[in-house]
Amino acid sequence: VVNTHTPGKKVWLGGLGPAWAGGINNLSETYAASFLWMNTLGVAAVQGIDVVLRHSFFDYGYTHLVDQHFNPLPDYWFSLVFKRLVGPRVLAVRVAGLQRKPQPGRVIRDKLRIYAHCTSYYNPNYMRGSITIYIINLHRSRKKIKLAGTLRNRTIHQYLLQPHGDGGLTARHVQLNGEKLLMGNDETFPDLKPKILRAGRTIAMPPMTIGFYVIKNINAYACRR
Repeated sequence: VVNTHTPGKKVWLGGLGPAWAGGINNLSETYAASFLWMNTLGVAAVQGIDVVLRHSFFDYGYTHLVDQHFNPLPDYWFSLVFKRLVGPRVLAVRVAGLQRKPQPGRVIRDKLRIYAHCTSYYNPNYMRGSITIYIINLHRSRKKIKLAGTLRNRTIHQYLLQPHGDGGLTARHVQLNGEKLLMGNDETFPDLKPKILRAGRTIAMPPMTIGFYVIKNINAYACRR
């Protein structure tokens, strides 16, 4: 509709699903809600939406980014990692092995979602030409992903975000590569340290998790400009 009536007009998304009703107690402020948040950012980018807004610091409901003591909740940490690693330029993704023939009366749902962008140009740890892939594994089993083509046999920096504590998917804390994420003080973020995967290693996504993977120094042409 926008392209038909006002070609070139930028589109911003001012909210998402559950936020309209204030979210759901003991769910919208937990790790489980981050699946929707990350998938929304991925789909919006693919569709050409430039900005997705989150306006839920002090509002009513349960979709806040911080708790009553201003400690970051899972969606805050995911947003921070996303902004540090993911740039605005979107790349096409082709995944082999996900397609299955539909059976009568059966709906096939994509439980492994993969998005790719040029790595953020503002991250001093990565040169232009690097690529960031983020993966959402909605399966209840571990999934292995092999990079192909020019991405094969490259060193990968892994930022795997999992729930921390006994709450499982309803945890309100997040761990990065096994380390709990906490503010150093009111103004200091923790170091977001990657786990280095050796060149050619298969990416192993634990069940029901979200991970970011940076292929550094690949010098991708689309990401050099």
